[in-house]
Amino acid sequence: MKYMKHLIAMLALMWLSVPALAAQGSIEVRIEVKKIEVTTVYGEKKTKEVDVKTVLPGDELIYTIYFKNIDRVPVDNIEITDPIPKGTVYKQGSAFGAGTEITFSVDGGKTYAGPDDLNVTGKDGAVRKAQAADYTDIRWIFTPKLPPEKTGTAQFRVIVK
Repeated sequence: MKYMKHLIAMLALMWLSVPALAAQGSIEVRIEVKKIEVTTVYGEKKTKEVDVKTVLPGDELIYTIYFKNIDRVPVDNIEITDPIPKGTVYKQGSAFGAGTEITFSVDGGKTYAGPDDLNVTGKDGAVRKAQAADYTDIRWIFTPKLPPEKTGTAQFRVIVK
């Protein structure tokens, strides 16, 4: 039950925290969260996305952000930012979005860069390359023109701590 409450809090946070920046009122955003379920059938591992009913440490969740142009004119340079949910760790290499430039933040969304350009300072004061566990936020910039009533998607996966 403790983890279910944690999941509900994460979902509420995600719903409220996915801003899409474009012309005022021209983009509608919806998010969907699924759990990756792994089963073994005749010795072969199979994965599928299932609705989230419970969540435990080690579970993998996939977040899909749908954005739709609700304006009457095409919109470009749509910027979507999303924090990595508390209690989870970003799964390296899982961020996706066709037609998007994807960058990450390690400072709570103040600055963004590609994975190769991110550094963090350890407790010992030494600077090192950031790892997936250091990421705090993800940003997608959708550069093509999105026609009226058309949608795009962005995705990422996390592992529950």
